[in-house]
Amino acid sequence: MSKVSSENLHKSTLSVYSHLMEQFNPGLEKLVALGNSYVKAFQALAVCSEAYFSAVAKMGDQALHTLSSHSLGDVLIQISETQRRLTAEMEGVFQWFQVEVLQAMEKNIKLDEEYIEGSRRVYELEVRNQAEALEKQLRRGAYRDSLENSDYMIYLRQSQQEILKEEERRYRFLAEKHCGLTQSLLFLVNKTGTSLQQKADGWKEKVNETRGSRTPNHLDQEVQLRGSVGSLLQTVARDEDMSWARREQLALGGVPSRAPSPLPNRSRSSSVGESLGLGGGRPMRALVSHPSSSNPKLLPFSRGETVTVLVQEP
Repeated sequence: MSKVSSENLHKSTLSVYSHLMEQFNPGLEKLVALGNSYVKAFQALAVCSEAYFSAVAKMGDQALHTLSSHSLGDVLIQISETQRRLTAEMEGVFQWFQVEVLQAMEKNIKLDEEYIEGSRRVYELEVRNQAEALEKQLRRGAYRDSLENSDYMIYLRQSQQEILKEEERRYRFLAEKHCGLTQSLLFLVNKTGTSLQQKADGWKEKVNETRGSRTPNHLDQEVQLRGSVGSLLQTVARDEDMSWARREQLALGGVPSRAPSPLPNRSRSSSVGESLGLGGGRPMRALVSHPSSSNPKLLPFSRGETVTVLVQEP
């Protein structure tokens, strides 16, 4: 019975050594390789994230300069900035993971391989020596105590307990490192979670507010276009009036005259304006083109063309 017990102890101890050398350490090496790939994948993700949210910020900047979507542009810019800060925080977590977990595991693998191999050689050598010494004592009849209390059995039991502790210590190391990773992620969530939730709620509220807001319709755009064209033509009219005044003063020697202008376009436009209840037409040179496709209700003209502006009399 003692012989069977000693064999079981010995086989159990050797199986733990084999497990550490053939399964645990290779598994740890695989974890390191996968972890490095994980870090590289996140780094690539961070680069893509930066490019994407920079583009989002540009779209938001475009919206800031529109009449309809200023508040939406502000939301897009804030979302972009928040996401970029969050990515930077995550980069810090991954740097910690690479140094404190992956590099530590890689270092322990190399040291552990030498330690486990050396420890197993010492164990197997000591087991042979203890077994040979016990066998000699039994042959001579010099050993009278129970085999359970022999130095051989005591050594087997102690060796088994020691290697089990070594096995536990390695798995504890692995668990502690990943507990640290979880704590780092939890710290980041607690740091940013509440404020991010508040910001997200605020952004959603701003977006929903725009659903009920009045956006410029076709009539608004037409009025705006008329106002822009009218303002431009009024500016040109003032310049033309000053030019006519100078020409008339030169032609008449500064003497006031009630004679009609010799310009045919000016007299014809005046008669048309009078028939429509408008003041005399003023020929002006257009600074910009106005194609017929932009607004069918206004006559088309090209840049540099002379047009007549009819001003309604008060």
